[in-house]
Amino acid sequence: MDMQPLHAGFETQDQAEAAIRKLGALRGDRFRLSRTSVPDAIGAAGDMTDAGTEFSEEIGLTAAGFAPNAIEFTLSASVPGAAAEQARAVIEQAGGRLL
Repeated sequence: MDMQPLHAGFETQDQAEAAIRKLGALRGDRFRLSRTSVPDAIGAAGDMTDAGTEFSEEIGLTAAGFAPNAIEFTLSASVPGAAAEQARAVIEQAGGRLL
């Protein structure tokens, strides 16, 4: 069976896991879900001082330290070539973006 790799980004883990369940039904395999790295603009512990808050606002970060609409989780999978278009639709319906 001809397998095609897909790579997608999601804002939440729940969105990514929903896509994995549906892609599994399409006979997808080799799933890999990982969290993207977080910029260290606010410190390792996530404590934000007033100066840190001002800096974060200047560069467009939210209070949690992420850019708005940031991709926090990435998903890699292989799907049968015949189901590739349907798999892309599944990813988008789950709230993901193809990378």
